Amino acid sequence: MSIDAVERAEDARVEALHALQVLDTPREERYDRIVRLAQQVFDVPMAAINLIDADRQWTKAEVGLDGLESIPPDDSMCRHTVRSPGTLVVPDTTVDPRFRANRFVVGDERIRFYAGQPVHAPGGEAVGTLCLFATDPRELSGRDRQMLQEMAGWVERELAAQQELDRAAQVQQVLMPATAPVVDGYELAGRCVPTQAIGGDFFAWHTLPGGALQLHVADVMGKGIPAALIAASVRAMLVGAAQFNDQAATVHRTATAAEELLSATGAFVTAFSARLDPATGVLDYIDAGHGLAFVFGPHGYRRLHRSGPPIGIFPETTWPLHTTTLAPGELLVVVSDGFLDFFPTLGHTLEAAARAGLAEATAARLVDRAIAYARTRGHPDDVTVLALRREPA
Repeated sequence: MSIDAVERAEDARVEALHALQVLDTPREERYDRIVRLAQQVFDVPMAAINLIDADRQWTKAEVGLDGLESIPPDDSMCRHTVRSPGTLVVPDTTVDPRFRANRFVVGDERIRFYAGQPVHAPGGEAVGTLCLFATDPRELSGRDRQMLQEMAGWVERELAAQQELDRAAQVQQVLMPATAPVVDGYELAGRCVPTQAIGGDFFAWHTLPGGALQLHVADVMGKGIPAALIAASVRAMLVGAAQFNDQAATVHRTATAAEELLSATGAFVTAFSARLDPATGVLDYIDAGHGLAFVFGPHGYRRLHRSGPPIGIFPETTWPLHTTTLAPGELLVVVSDGFLDFFPTLGHTLEAAARAGLAEATAARLVDRAIAYARTRGHPDDVTVLALRREPA
């Protein structure tokens, strides 16, 4: 192979590694479990999942290596493995010219045995290794080699699954509103941050013929991919129904359309759906088991009424329509229950919001501060916040 071909192959390999978006991510139990099992199965003191970047070796998971994270490429044993067609076994590192001067061989670690199996990206590029280390020379039987190959396949499946999850997260973020519609006399902002790559919270907004502003905030029971798939379906139903129905019919038609899906999956959805007349500030809304919509003003706040249980709990539920009016200077805030995890009660949550002066902030500032607070606290559940402020007269 020519030098140019080798360089192109290396560039493609590194590009495939970066496309996985796994470099510099936190430790994960699914990878830690594999290296712990490898250590036990092969009876070695050290095992690792290493990824070989252009200018470093980065460790995704390890056991017995004292938290090793990143080393220069010249110190990497695994860089030889990603260039190998298959399993690389070095029975005695002190007699192998590629390894005998390595810092882990001549240093305090005194590694004498190395075995590495290439780990491939979904496109087939060797991006890293599942590797074993020992402080005494030893061999690896044919059966052991086969087992190491199979365990490296587990790593590959996890990497492929993560890539698919990342793509799903990108698609879900595309479904979230990128910009708020311009409504004279109002500020509007919102954000949704899942606790995993994707989640079951969503919000939506759009203007309707005649100038009304439609808002939706919902939370599907559960987390991850199942909740995200249901959320995408319910969101499409709400947005579609709102185009041709009044506010009450929008929720009822959505509930009817989603009944089979929610029944088959055992899921339910809490939802706040509202329609604003910008000229008057009148807000018609239905709160289906959500219960976390508030209007803040100069003299405190009021909690908007619930209309009934979540969608999907009881068939043929009807939800009464409620109405409130946003006066000039008032602020509508709707959050998901992920924010309740930070305080012992809802009352404590509202007191903290009042102390922070969120009611006086712009809609965008309120959303930014709420999401930043959730991120610094490490939210165990999806968090969503939508804010609509009517400008002072």
